[in-house]
Amino acid sequence: MQKQFVQYINQQKLFSDTNTLLVAVSGGVDSIVLLHLLVQCNYKVKLAHCNFNLRGNESDNDEHFVKQLAKDLNIQTHIISFDTINYAKKNKLSIEMAARDLRYSWFNELLVENNYKYIVTGHHLNDSIETLFLNLARGTGYNGLTGISPKNGVVVRPLLFATRQAIENYAADNKLSYRNDSSNESEKHLRNIVRKYIIPAFKQLNPSFEQVMTNNFSHINEAATLLNSYFDSFASESLKNNNNNIEIPFSKLLSKEPLKIHLYQLIKDFGFNNDAVIKIIDAFDANPGKMFYSESHCLLIDRASIIITEKTRNEKQCFFINSLSDFNNLPIKIRTEKLDGNDFEMIKKSNFACIDFSKLNFPLELRKWEQGDSFHPLGMTQKKKISDFLIDTKVNRLEKENVWVLISNNEVVWVVSKRLDNRFKVTEETKDVLILEYMT
Repeated sequence: MQKQFVQYINQQKLFSDTNTLLVAVSGGVDSIVLLHLLVQCNYKVKLAHCNFNLRGNESDNDEHFVKQLAKDLNIQTHIISFDTINYAKKNKLSIEMAARDLRYSWFNELLVENNYKYIVTGHHLNDSIETLFLNLARGTGYNGLTGISPKNGVVVRPLLFATRQAIENYAADNKLSYRNDSSNESEKHLRNIVRKYIIPAFKQLNPSFEQVMTNNFSHINEAATLLNSYFDSFASESLKNNNNNIEIPFSKLLSKEPLKIHLYQLIKDFGFNNDAVIKIIDAFDANPGKMFYSESHCLLIDRASIIITEKTRNEKQCFFINSLSDFNNLPIKIRTEKLDGNDFEMIKKSNFACIDFSKLNFPLELRKWEQGDSFHPLGMTQKKKISDFLIDTKVNRLEKENVWVLISNNEVVWVVSKRLDNRFKVTEETKDVLILEYMT
């Protein structure tokens, strides 16, 4: 098994013998065999053990076992104890997800603090097969069929070539002591149901099932690599960054078949799942202007494109400007220039505002526009609601949420990057002109 172990590490380019490896050791047979192989093959290792305090004395005994093992092997070991149950409640997570978050967060801290290269875990072939079945039960795309990756960032899994039975045989042949986790027998964990019932049923159909799955994973990963390359290229062509929004032109999207998977691949990283994709497609023809929301983003079906933007916080943001230098400390970038009225030439661009400086009363105020705000659009003497102005100028719903106004003495001076208020325009009597340029 040592020869297969080294071959797999080299084939998958997991790490080299010059790297210092942080080995996650629970005390179970998988991690003990992993550690034994690494030591026998002369890799540089340090140990990390998490006590999740979920199994009473059993958890404490696992910790003592790992400490004694590390002492016997003279290997530096990091030990930590977690209040996993309270963490799960506080963060509204399952116990399994809470434990995962806690351990990988700590492992990554250890890597940075100690300049270790990789986190090494004892996942094996049966873990990968079980993951595939769990993903199928929950619903998955093609990437969910690829099993566990041998390398994911700094996490490497050099035992994925080996079955659970091969690992147990290796432990017996080498007379290795290890701990048994009683939770592996509990059927409240879905993984244990897959392990105890589903995989044995497939092995009855084909005694070589695990080897067949090794071949299946190879074929599926090749296909996934090809598909991911295609969709990466498609996303590069289709996702356009426009003023901090992401736009997907319908001209790029609607000609693609099947439409659902193309759209899903474009918007999944913004938190939209398969169910949302179906509803979004249904709204293409019937509901222009309709919005959809994920936990992190808003999606608008506009006239010629889909527009995606990050959700903004609900609290009111208000920034006071006591002098021109304060324009440098705003959440949006506005360049200022003050000129003598005699040296001034009018700039007719929407992102510029040319203001009679004498009409401003400091401190000025910058905030998002609100319902009820009104102003006198440049060239008009009558008041107009900003909401109506934005509709008339065909500003979409997402862009509306990010429109700022500059206020002087409770009067709108400038709907930023849209229109100046007529009352603050430059006239023949203007002595000093303040030029504001909104920088995208």
